[in-house]
Amino acid sequence: MKDVNWLKENYLSFLKGKEEKLKRRIEDLQKQECIDEANLQKIRLNIVEIFHRMFNISLSNNPELLREKYLGFFDKITGPWKINKEKAIKFNNDMEAIIEDIKIKEAEELEKQFKDYYRQLDIC
Repeated sequence: MKDVNWLKENYLSFLKGKEEKLKRRIEDLQKQECIDEANLQKIRLNIVEIFHRMFNISLSNNPELLREKYLGFFDKITGPWKINKEKAIKFNNDMEAIIEDIKIKEAEELEKQFKDYYRQLDIC
């Protein structure tokens, strides 16, 4: 039976694994002196760490409450990024647009994974 504890364990494991993979990737890129690419990976890592903290803040034994609170952070946090991306595009600031896009896509991936785990719960 998949319950809220299953969700917590699996999603936290997913986040931790993603953080570890990004840290290794950053380290490898730095060794290869690919500083720009390493910095972009650091942005991705930062997003994963932010949403890891938000998940811990959202933790509840009530799966609906957990879902509502955690998914609310995605709207609240990514909203300004989307606005910043549009402004960057409007003013031809390509680097800023790329950074905002990386942040948005990373958050979307985390949100999708959470929803996938949530759908697997046995909720009556």
